[in-house]
Amino acid sequence: MPLPSRAESGYGSGSASARVHITVVVPPVFRVLQVTPVADGYEYRVWTNMRLVAIGGREYRFDHVGENTVRVPTAPGDTWIVHGL
Repeated sequence: MPLPSRAESGYGSGSASARVHITVVVPPVFRVLQVTPVADGYEYRVWTNMRLVAIGGREYRFDHVGENTVRVPTAPGDTWIVHGL
């Protein structure tokens, strides 16, 4: 006699499959860690989770996410930052 907690089916191959879809939304992060004046503007040490940012209307592409250095040839008051994924 089969065990009472055991379930059996007489139809199908005896296997099951399923798909799980997970979506993770990561907001863009851009943090200025340090600002250093240089001869032609300012050098920014930044941390970002993006590979592309726009600073003062100019695009800067990074080889990796994380800490990077950006040289902006303008005064900080004239600089504006647009970022997105």
